[in-house]
Amino acid sequence: MKKTRQILSIMMAALLTAGLAGCSGGNSGDQAGGGNGGNSAQETASQAADKQETGAPAQAEGKTTISYWTTNRHDQEYMTKKIAEFNESNDSIYIDFQVYADNYSQMLDLAFSTGTAPDVFQLTDFATNYSKGYMMSLNSFLDDEYKKRFGEGAFVEGINSYEGEIYSLPYTASACRLFYNQDIFDRVGIAGPPKTVEEMAADAKLITEQLGGEGIYGFAGNYKSARSAVSRSIDPIVQLSGGTRAGFDYKEGRFDFSSYKPVLEQFKEIFATGASFPGSESLDIDPLRTQFAAGNIGMYISISHAEPGVYLSQFPTDVNWNCAQLPTLTGEVEGKQSLWFGGSNLGININTTHPDEAWEVMEFLHSDDVMGEYYTLGLGTVMIPSAIEGVEPPETIAKMPDLAMNERDQNWPPLPLNVVVEGKDYTTVAVECIFGMTDIDGAIEDLNTRYNAAYDKVVEGGQERIVYPNFDPLNQDVSK
Repeated sequence: MKKTRQILSIMMAALLTAGLAGCSGGNSGDQAGGGNGGNSAQETASQAADKQETGAPAQAEGKTTISYWTTNRHDQEYMTKKIAEFNESNDSIYIDFQVYADNYSQMLDLAFSTGTAPDVFQLTDFATNYSKGYMMSLNSFLDDEYKKRFGEGAFVEGINSYEGEIYSLPYTASACRLFYNQDIFDRVGIAGPPKTVEEMAADAKLITEQLGGEGIYGFAGNYKSARSAVSRSIDPIVQLSGGTRAGFDYKEGRFDFSSYKPVLEQFKEIFATGASFPGSESLDIDPLRTQFAAGNIGMYISISHAEPGVYLSQFPTDVNWNCAQLPTLTGEVEGKQSLWFGGSNLGININTTHPDEAWEVMEFLHSDDVMGEYYTLGLGTVMIPSAIEGVEPPETIAKMPDLAMNERDQNWPPLPLNVVVEGKDYTTVAVECIFGMTDIDGAIEDLNTRYNAAYDKVVEGGQERIVYPNFDPLNQDVSK
């Protein structure tokens, strides 16, 4: 077992070093608010290796150690305190809490392939983790009384359950928003946040033209990770504008990326005209946030649950920043925005040797005590009714109402499972289009061909094709 862990440490370090070396637009697998509190990925791997070599701390002696991996750094200070309290008071369980940054998806895959995966872990994507067989069913732990905590309609096929088996629990919800510097807007005479993507591009150019000499730019994106950047900006704008989710057309049962074209064109305009923060093609989300906190960026797109905590504790700032709904192509909302996450978050390793103790940790992480204060501090929009009944609402939502979830935000139906596409994925191609490396029309045609070929293969293998004849992005009728 020790030898296996040593091999895993070496492989993790190599993987993360490669990820750092190839940082110009690569997909790091960054997740919502993910990270390790500012340490580099290589340092994270080194720390993991040290822990595996030295063993658990003295506080864990005589207890069952349950390893817990997450990517959330916006709540790291709070969760570290809560977990320390748990470890101090619990006589039989010690939680080994680890927060990871770049390449989390790859690290999780590697850990599962070598038998060293954590007992409890933040999901990278519910459907993907389900299809890979990573999660243990929670049904044996869930009685009717416990499930009532989560309210009506909490357990949804494809969101946290499949075929009657529940694998994850509602936790918090988050959706993408536009974050902007109000002082910068005031200086250049922008009346309010843009309603259309074209206005966003024009505002970015105006800010850069007037303030670029001071090192202030209109827009920034975290394009070091194609997946993270596209899923928090391009994808939700396409959806709100009446387009597809990740290119999949539920009405036709086919992939069609044509609705991405006008959005990609406007983002390409921002970067082609120099209206973006220099180096955005190799910028990760935390360096971007650092520049925003310093007052050097007019606006960017990120996730509602993370930014308040980020600017409260991780990157404290005096910037007069605010939050707005995302712009659309026409200024009208023609579709729902798929939640960045909502309805699921954590899973238990199907191969854990301590399922009862892992479930006790899950109960603690979802408890009213942990999640009630979590909500009050503005660390997330908590989806557990019992946890937020009677507690103080967060000041951040009172100040910035657009941080709250609304009728524009909801879970979409699950995407087809096990679609393995040859070549570059659509997020990588989208970033190449934005930076002028690939022709948009040609890219869309190629993506449609490759994604449909991969999906056809899955259907030919026996999976039912997803077709909802009455589906549209605004009124999502999933009847067959």
